[in-house]
Amino acid sequence: MFFFVLLLLGGLNEVRGEFLSSEECDFQLSYLDTILICHTADRPAVRLGKGEFVAKDHLGNFEINDTVLQVVDLTEYNIISGELGNTFAFFNSEVNIGVNLVVFEDEEKGLYEVKLEFPPEYRVELEGFNRIWLELVADPFEFIYGGGEQFSYLNLRGRVYPIWVREQGVGRNKSSSLTQIMDANSNAGGDYHTTYWPQPSFISSRKFYFESSYSTYHELDFTQSDRHVVYWHINIPTEEEGSACQSCHLTFLVKPSLMEIVQALNPGQPPLPDWVYNGAILGVQGGTDKMLNYLDEAQSQGVEVAGLWIQDWSGKITTEFGTRVFWNWEWNSTWYPVLDELIKDLDKRNIKVTAYITAHLNIDGEVYQNCSQNNYWLTEENGERLLQDFGQFTIGTVDIIRPSPDCNCINVGRGWYKDLMKKNLVNFGFAGWMADFGEYTPTSARSSFADRWWGDQHGEVLHQIFSEEWAALNREVVEESGKLGDIMYWMRSGGIGSKSSQVMSWAGDQTVDWTQSDGLGSSIIAALSLSMSGMGLSHSDIGGYTTIPQLNLTRSKELLLRWAEYAAFTPVMRTHEGNVPEANHQIYSDENTMQQFARLTKIYVALANYTREAVRQNSEESIPVMRPLFLQFPDDPETYLQEYEYMYGDDLLVSPVLDPGVEVWTVYLPLGNSWIHLWSLEEYSEGVVIDIPASLGYPPVFYGAGSTWESLFIQISQDFN
Repeated sequence: MFFFVLLLLGGLNEVRGEFLSSEECDFQLSYLDTILICHTADRPAVRLGKGEFVAKDHLGNFEINDTVLQVVDLTEYNIISGELGNTFAFFNSEVNIGVNLVVFEDEEKGLYEVKLEFPPEYRVELEGFNRIWLELVADPFEFIYGGGEQFSYLNLRGRVYPIWVREQGVGRNKSSSLTQIMDANSNAGGDYHTTYWPQPSFISSRKFYFESSYSTYHELDFTQSDRHVVYWHINIPTEEEGSACQSCHLTFLVKPSLMEIVQALNPGQPPLPDWVYNGAILGVQGGTDKMLNYLDEAQSQGVEVAGLWIQDWSGKITTEFGTRVFWNWEWNSTWYPVLDELIKDLDKRNIKVTAYITAHLNIDGEVYQNCSQNNYWLTEENGERLLQDFGQFTIGTVDIIRPSPDCNCINVGRGWYKDLMKKNLVNFGFAGWMADFGEYTPTSARSSFADRWWGDQHGEVLHQIFSEEWAALNREVVEESGKLGDIMYWMRSGGIGSKSSQVMSWAGDQTVDWTQSDGLGSSIIAALSLSMSGMGLSHSDIGGYTTIPQLNLTRSKELLLRWAEYAAFTPVMRTHEGNVPEANHQIYSDENTMQQFARLTKIYVALANYTREAVRQNSEESIPVMRPLFLQFPDDPETYLQEYEYMYGDDLLVSPVLDPGVEVWTVYLPLGNSWIHLWSLEEYSEGVVIDIPASLGYPPVFYGAGSTWESLFIQISQDFN
């Protein structure tokens, strides 16, 4: 049962943990033994402030300048009981400002919902205040997970995480020469926290979850030993406005286990289409003849092919970053002749064709030009159409934003774009597509449906939620076409609401290297952090994407095959040629590569029923397919330190090889049961660190002794050794 405790000096000893032994709480918000907020006059839980915010766009890489001009501690508090919930008033009587935290509890769900209100008596003095800080109790030995999709670290403790949707960056390590060069050239280097899918949310190993639904810039500060600080931008409503944002609130969720928290967060994405399990989705391009040649070559070497991904179905252009798709979202019959009939023929062979689309249109294309006079587009602050350089080509962005429920209006641009996608993607016969981008919208952008946002923060909120709106539109296109469960679209950008709209995530544009900050290892952290943020289905580009030959950043054969061998133990195997295909080793580069890749696709297919069950479990039980070890083995302290091993479904432990030139890999086997090595069928004890043979094509994979899938695993071992 939830309870609120008002504690005066000396009253905390019997309920607080050792991590609070150095301070007393004047006010404490707790659930059973989990202390969430501890307030004292000297260490107030809430602060208000003023500041200025500038987010300068560099092709989706934002230079953020968030300047705090004034901070006021709300040192005093009061408790007001009400019929629907309790109000906790934090204020500073000297300057006459304050904020009320109206707390609604759901005892059955273990949930607090907290809404912010700004009482009328403070409105005059609150003018200009637009920042808030909330301090939560921390344990020095606590682990923190989530934050949306992170790439560098699974445990977020010890760092500050700005929550701003953007490109992940190239290199993502300020001490690396690659990142420094990319920063100097185009502000595109990134950092440990830059990500397409950030969320102002986290899970604590103390078995509680925090989430902010405010769609503004946030910072999650996990650098202090005794407090976590959540900071975000707010809008103080005028008296006429009444409330800043009816749909905005904070959430605290406390459960007996981390797994139960994750299940409560995950809405359960729909099951994947059956065709996905037939093999790899081959990323190929270059027109009809090349597509068919690649397919014939792959099948002649035994590659199991579920589908073809032709991102250039609408044509190609050439830029300094490599060949790019012509963002004119209709079939280019010159580039891909007879594609309409070919899709039907391939479907009879159980091979699907998938495509590519964004919410943006190249202004040189016919699709844009035919609708350029219509009021379908995002605009600038001055009312002029928003036109952006996306890297040597200019685009217009469709205003895809859903009107607020109380608007009683229709977004004709959004409706037009849904119809275009139904006609040119669904009805054309594509079985799926990459729904790319969603993170480039500048803060100067404006939607015609401004009633959903707050004054000066309109552009800021629009930027933050655009990717969520893009996900919702794709979901509606598929559902309204009656194709949910048949079509798979995959997306990289997102936010709090995306997990309810997306059917598959992908990790974005990793570099074609071994670096943990942006290479192979980062794609694993991406999947596991998303699993802790409510998204249970994820995969990555096999071999990575970002290629810069001038900096010797090109894909090797070993990297490609190491990535592919771990991808066989993920929900989707999909290749990508990269932005400079000719500079990268490809699965079709030589016969040996093709044969090794073929074997891995057969392993993936052999696991189809096991993977289906894991995907069903995510869909119906909200248990992510790829999950950190500690979710399944919470009583084993060592599992919290393993950031690159993961459970694939209930039974398979996967420890991908992350370094080049190795034949042996070190693996930790959790407490709970003994473990059997998939390739040798040798049994190992629980709770041990072992060195295991890991030659190319044989990633360290184990299953728990006594698994109900043991006969399948033994068969795989026998068939593929």
